[in-house]
Amino acid sequence: MSKSSGLEKVRQQVFDALLLNDSFLRLRDRGIDIELPRVESAKVAEVSQDFSFKIRLEAERMKKVYVTFFSLENSVRELIAQRLSERHGIDWWTTKVPQRIKDYAQKLLDKENKQKYLSKRAMSNVGYLNFGHLTQVIVSNWEDFGDLFPEQSWLTSRFNDLESCRNTIMHSNSLPDIEVARIESIVRDWLNQVG
Repeated sequence: MSKSSGLEKVRQQVFDALLLNDSFLRLRDRGIDIELPRVESAKVAEVSQDFSFKIRLEAERMKKVYVTFFSLENSVRELIAQRLSERHGIDWWTTKVPQRIKDYAQKLLDKENKQKYLSKRAMSNVGYLNFGHLTQVIVSNWEDFGDLFPEQSWLTSRFNDLESCRNTIMHSNSLPDIEVARIESIVRDWLNQVG
């Protein structure tokens, strides 16, 4: 894909999103509320009843932690993409992401392209980065992110702790309450620091 066609695609997506947003606002102004569809389908709720009460109880307890990680991880991706594209242009992925991380993302993309029957993981390259890669991208571009954090060790130590907990959750295991409290504290620190 050429630079100009990639830029044109981004422009079209932004334009489409603005049109959709404008349509929703006009409908709301006319008294028509647009509700987002329920995330949980009836079939998923039905199937989950087949699992033991203990498993369902732990899943409910960990749901909040999953939502927290999902939100944090994707907001860090947004921060990286926004800040690097603003400061380095549309080619930021090529020029600012370490090669070993780009290679990792490309392997995931190549595998995904072979499995055409499955949905795409992400719409942009940054969506193919694992949690640990996000800190590495920020640290390797410290001149672009240093104003957001007191020092690199502040970021890396917190994200190392988070990554350990994240991997536990993402592999369908439970965390003790003390680890949940640690996650909440670190995420609160992140939000207070970065906004």
